[in-house]
Amino acid sequence: MSLTTASEVLKILDDQADVHVTVHNSTPILRYYHMASMLHSQASVYLSEDDHERAYVQLKKFAKLYLLGIAEHNSYNSKTYQKEKLKYKRLCNEALENIKDLRKIIAGKHVAIEAAPAAGKTDSGGKESEAEVEAKQIKILDEKKRAGVEETRDRFSLLRIPSKANDESVSTTEIALDSKGTGPITTTQPIQANAHKPVKEEPVDRTHSATVKQQSSSGLRTVRIGSDLTKKFMGFASKNTRKNVETCGVLCGVLKKNEFDISACILPPQSGTANTTTTQGEEKLIELQESKGLLTLGWIHTHPTQACFLSSIDLHTQFSYQVMMPEAVAIVMAPTDRRCREGKFSLTLKGLSIIAACSKTGFHQHPDPSTMYAKACHVKSSSKLKTRFYDLR
Repeated sequence: MSLTTASEVLKILDDQADVHVTVHNSTPILRYYHMASMLHSQASVYLSEDDHERAYVQLKKFAKLYLLGIAEHNSYNSKTYQKEKLKYKRLCNEALENIKDLRKIIAGKHVAIEAAPAAGKTDSGGKESEAEVEAKQIKILDEKKRAGVEETRDRFSLLRIPSKANDESVSTTEIALDSKGTGPITTTQPIQANAHKPVKEEPVDRTHSATVKQQSSSGLRTVRIGSDLTKKFMGFASKNTRKNVETCGVLCGVLKKNEFDISACILPPQSGTANTTTTQGEEKLIELQESKGLLTLGWIHTHPTQACFLSSIDLHTQFSYQVMMPEAVAIVMAPTDRRCREGKFSLTLKGLSIIAACSKTGFHQHPDPSTMYAKACHVKSSSKLKTRFYDLR
C-alpha cells in the first residue's frame, strides 16, 4: 500500500489554502476584517481540537487575507480602523509562527508513518534497533527540510506568495479565502442582506421551486439547523408578512468537530418591500457576532407572496455569503407556496462563476438560473439544537 508522504500532504493543504478572490477598495474594509475574524476563529477551534491540518489551512487563508488583502486596502491606514489594524497585525504575526510550527508537526506525523513500515523489517532475522529507526527518521526529516518542507522565515516565502518588492500588481490583490473556487468578489452590496432595490419587476416563476436540483455536499462541512429556527423566525416576521413586506435575518453559529451549529439568528435594522429587504447597521451587527463568538453561516428571508426560489438579487446576496463561508446557506420562507413553503439553498459552482462575473444590480436576468443554485444537502435539521434570536430592529 502506498503511503502519502509529508511533502505530498503539505502540498495538498497548501493547494486548499491557495484559492483566490479579489479585494476591492470599494468594499468596506470592516467587511474584510470580519472575514479574517471568521477564518481566525475557525483556526482557533481546530487548534484547540488538535486538528492540525485544518488549522494550518485556515491560518494560511487568514494570513493571506490580511497581508495581501486588508493591508493593501485603501482604508488600512485610516485612523478609523487603527484598533482593528493593530489587533489583526498581531494576530497575523502569531498566525505565521503557528504556520511554521504546524508544518513541522504535520511533517513529523507523516514522517513517522513513512518510517513505521521500515521499523517492522528485519535484518538477518533480527528487528532493527530503536537507534536505527530513529536515525532513518532523522534522515527523512533532513531530506524534507532540504526539499523545502521547512519554509524560510520570510512571511511571503512562508505563504508561497510573491514578495511585495517584485509585485507590480494592480490595485486589486488576489487572496486566499476558501477551497471551493468561488472566484472574485464583484458585488458591492452589504454582506448581511438583500440590499438592492428593484430596477424592474422580475417575472416570478411559481413552478420553479419544484424543479430545483440538489447540490452535492461533497467537500462541504455539515451545517446543523435547529428544527425550531424557521417557525420562530416566521413569528418574528409575522407582522411584515401580513403587510406583504419581506423580512431577513442573519444565521450565525459555532464550529465544533469540523461541523457547524446554527445557534443564533440576528434580525438587523431593516426596511423592506414586497420584493426586497435592505439592512442597516452592519458595524453593530458584526460587533454583536464577534462579542458572542458567532460565525456567519448564511441568511434567511421571506417571500410573503412569491414562490420559494432565489431571485437574481438573492443570488448576488448568497454569493457574498458563500464567498466568505463555502457552507453558507440561504433559507427562503414562502408561506403562500403550497408546493414548497421552505427552501434551503446554496449556489452551484456554475452559479458562483456566473455571479462572480456579473456586475449588474437590481432585478436582472441570468442565463438558466435554475442551474445556478440547488438544495443544500450539507444542511441537516436537529431537534436538539435550539436557536437564540437577537432582534435589533
